[in-house]
Parts: sequence; structure tokens; C-alpha cells
Amino acid sequence: MQFYSKKKASGQFTMNSTKHINKNVYYSLQNALVHSVIAGGTAAMRYYRKPLNTILEQETEIDSKNPSTIADLHATLAIIFALHNYLKPIINRLSCYDYSCLAEETQNLSWFQKKLPVTVYQKIKSAPDFFAQTEDIRIIIDGIDGTGNFVRGIPMFCSAAAIIIDNQPRISALYDPVQHLVYSALLPGPDNDICLDAEAWEWHISTNHRVDLTHINQKNEKKTLSQETIAVHFTRSEPDKLREIIQSGSSPSILEKLSRESAGIYALNSGFTAMCYIAQDALGAYINNTTHLWDIAAGEVLVRACGGKVTDFHKNPIEYNSPSRVPVIAAKKDIYDDLMFLLGT
Repeated sequence: MQFYSKKKASGQFTMNSTKHINKNVYYSLQNALVHSVIAGGTAAMRYYRKPLNTILEQETEIDSKNPSTIADLHATLAIIFALHNYLKPIINRLSCYDYSCLAEETQNLSWFQKKLPVTVYQKIKSAPDFFAQTEDIRIIIDGIDGTGNFVRGIPMFCSAAAIIIDNQPRISALYDPVQHLVYSALLPGPDNDICLDAEAWEWHISTNHRVDLTHINQKNEKKTLSQETIAVHFTRSEPDKLREIIQSGSSPSILEKLSRESAGIYALNSGFTAMCYIAQDALGAYINNTTHLWDIAAGEVLVRACGGKVTDFHKNPIEYNSPSRVPVIAAKKDIYDDLMFLLGT
């Protein structure tokens, strides 16, 4: 893989053929993500199960209708701070152009501008700029995935981040701060020019026990769709998309089809938690007919590294070149085709 450097005089990009990301750099980037999402999850836990009034009293400058926003902001802030500290020496060593960040919460740019040094704040991009900058190492962040669970005190949420290289998420980390558990994964690129094997790990921090998820998924017995449980997300903010899941005129809805053909349906209210369970072999698939890319990227790397598939509803790869919402199906390889047939795609 080759990166680009920017000529100061002309502002044009030129190929620097001597700079490649090797395995050691990949592992350094993975380590940076792991420690950064741990920082994010730790920051979020300061607000977990606290009364809303207490939270708002602490930061009255935030006018929020969403009680999880303050925790989201601080989790994202902690991830960005940690990323900068870990990535700066790596980027300097690579001599590549730069890195950039995007998160759901970074749309509140004025808040981050007050909290971050200028050099760090400049790494945050608007969604259109972020998806247009294919030359950079791009980090897509979700400070808290499962914010509804978080604010209700339900322990099913995580902090997550993924690195996009060559328009594909290839390194990710997800941190469950309640269980003190980190999931991390690596994916080779299309041409795999550094001979990197896909890797996925479950790290129990309290015991320092690491589980090789790729190995587990390779040796586990194959199951049919009727033996697998499926996670489904209901998007209440978009009535048309909600109806698409729960009703479909005279024909059976997606929910009805899944109820008949699978072993059970779960609505976890956290897509990343669902994808972690797929990697653990606890769930067979996760379905969401409209979501943001920051709610997919980290989980996609994990599921695919474990041998699963992640696509839209038409079997197309998820594209990371636009801020548009997309549908997503993440599933074990063994049931993916049957699941897509069931959904009529």
C-alpha cells in the first residue's frame, strides 16, 4: 500500500513509493485504537447511571434534548485526544499526508473547538470533507453506541473507532466499559500487499485473557438460519423505515419472516453490541435498514475478520465515500445467503 505526501509549494499530491504500511505499523495503529476507545469508554462511565439533573448541573453550557449527549461528547473528546497522542509519532514515521477524524458528536464543532488545541481540532472534518479525503488515514468514531441503553442504565453499549484506508475500514476497536472488555480486529486490503491475515481478538482486561475470535469461528459447528438468533434495530425516527421492518402490506414483513424462520429475534439497541455477539458466535446476524457509517465501520471490520459478511440489502459492499445513511446486514457466512433470500434480495 502506498501513501501520498503533499507538496508545500503546489499543494498537489505525489506518490511516495518508498512509504508502505507494514505489519508492525498495522499493529501500532490497532494499539492506538484500543487505548483510545478505552479512554472514551472510561470518560463515558463518569455519567453512567447518574441522574440527568446532576449531569446537566455539571455542564450547563450544553443545551441538549438528548440526555446522553454530554457523555457522548466527552467520550468522543477523550478518543480524539488519545488518538492524537498515539497517532502523531506513527504518522511522522510514515511521512504520509495526515489523518482526519469524524464522529456523530463532532457535528457540534463549536464545543470541540473550545476543548481542543488548534492542532488537534484541525483533524476533525465535516462529514462531506471526511468522506472526500481518500488520501488521509481516516478515523471514524462512535463515542457511545447504544446511547438509549446508556441513559437508562442498561449495560449494553460501547465506545468504538475504525481506521479507513483505501476507502475500506481495515482496523477497529470496540470497548465495553461495563465488562471491561475490548474487541479489536484487522482486515487485509483487496490486494493484501503486506500479506496480513485477518485477525479478531476479545481482550478481557481485568484478567489479561485474550481470545482469538477468528480461530473460534473457524472451528465452531455450522448452523442453519433456523438455529440462529437475529438482532434487529427499529429506527423510530424514520417512520417509513420502521414500517419497512414491521409491516409490508399483504406480504409478510421482515420481522414476520425472521420470526418464522430464525431461532429468535433480539432488539439490542446497540448495533456494535450485536456485531460483537456475532463475532462471539452468540448471534447469527444483525439487520438495520437505515443507519450511519459511524455505526457500522468498527463492527464491520470485526465481523468480516471472523469470516462473516457485511453488506447493504442488495448484497453490495458498504461504501465509505458519502455521509448518506445506509441499510446494513451483518451475518455469519453460513447463513448470509439464506438470510438474503428470506428478505427477498
